[in-house]
Amino acid sequence: MPDDFEKIEAVFRELVRERHLALDSEEADMLAARLISLFQSGIHDHEALKQTAEFL
Repeated sequence: MPDDFEKIEAVFRELVRERHLALDSEEADMLAARLISLFQSGIHDHEALKQTAEFL
């Protein structure tokens, strides 16, 4: 499970940096929730998570 969190966190931090979001912003919260949902739905690949999250 810690590895799962690290995968999600890596994508989250990358997207937050690219989008210039504050970590405590509402958009960052929604992004985190989206990434967790995508991961739980079976998307575990870094690039796939990132690409899918970008289009939501």
